[in-house]
Amino acid sequence: MKPLIAAAALLALAACGPKPAAEIKTAAAAPIPCTGLPAHAPLYPGGNITLCTQGESAPGKIGGAVGFTSPAAPAAVVALYRDKAAAAGLAVGMDLDQGGSKVFSAMDGDRTLRIQALPEADGGATAILTWGAAKPS
Repeated sequence: MKPLIAAAALLALAACGPKPAAEIKTAAAAPIPCTGLPAHAPLYPGGNITLCTQGESAPGKIGGAVGFTSPAAPAAVVALYRDKAAAAGLAVGMDLDQGGSKVFSAMDGDRTLRIQALPEADGGATAILTWGAAKPS
């Protein structure tokens, strides 16, 4: 399931046409660093990163994808990002429950956020967070 999630994240980024600034990192024995996430799309607290990619998606725009696992249920994972989007003034684009799998997206101009969280047998979640923002000057 986790390789499928990682592949889906890469396909989602490929559809947006990003030009990665650095090589894509995948799960290994050591934790995967993932820095520079925007305030409207932080890493879920306690999330174990399985994939992190980011780069310039268009002139003046950056974006990325973060795959992670969490002991929290999909509903709790999505709730955090719903709250972050509201606090950042992002408009809700999608808020779906697909049989326990949750999908939420929001945007405002260059700032975008999309989270998909799938349930795991242990009650936790496997998730993919994709984001976009204006490139810092």
